[in-house]
Amino acid sequence: MFRRTRITAAALAAGAAVAAAAVIPSLGGAQAPAPTELTLKMKVRGAEQVRHNKKVRGDTLAPGDMVIIRLDAFGADGTKAGSAYTECTNVGKKASSGNAKLQCTQTYTLRDGQIVTAGVISFSRLSDLRIPIVGGSGAYHGATGELRAGRPEKGFDSVDVLHLGA
Repeated sequence: MFRRTRITAAALAAGAAVAAAAVIPSLGGAQAPAPTELTLKMKVRGAEQVRHNKKVRGDTLAPGDMVIIRLDAFGADGTKAGSAYTECTNVGKKASSGNAKLQCTQTYTLRDGQIVTAGVISFSRLSDLRIPIVGGSGAYHGATGELRAGRPEKGFDSVDVLHLGA
């Protein structure tokens, strides 16, 4: 059985630029959609570590340890646009959560459907963040593109920029 350890949202928020939600035009139709940029302001609502090695404590992640994050997403006007759910697994060596090599999957749940991203990140290198958009549902069916970190904004833990159709 895994031992679960709560971690502070602030510690994860500094590195959790993997998040999302806002309203964009439908991506359906006969013609290929034009590229769309979607900026999402994120607030961490909960975070937890799942440990496989009971001897590792604190901010250190052993190989296989997971970080699970729940976020609220807000549009440019500040209204809630949805939620995001992130699951990251340390695929590198034992390291602090900021320096660990993490395989992350994130699902953005929006009013008109979902957008899914997946990739390998390090919280210490978020300025270089480029995570593929691997799919979507509803209005985002067949979504492609890339997630990048946006400029920090006061009152939010991270800002994500989804480049859809790029």
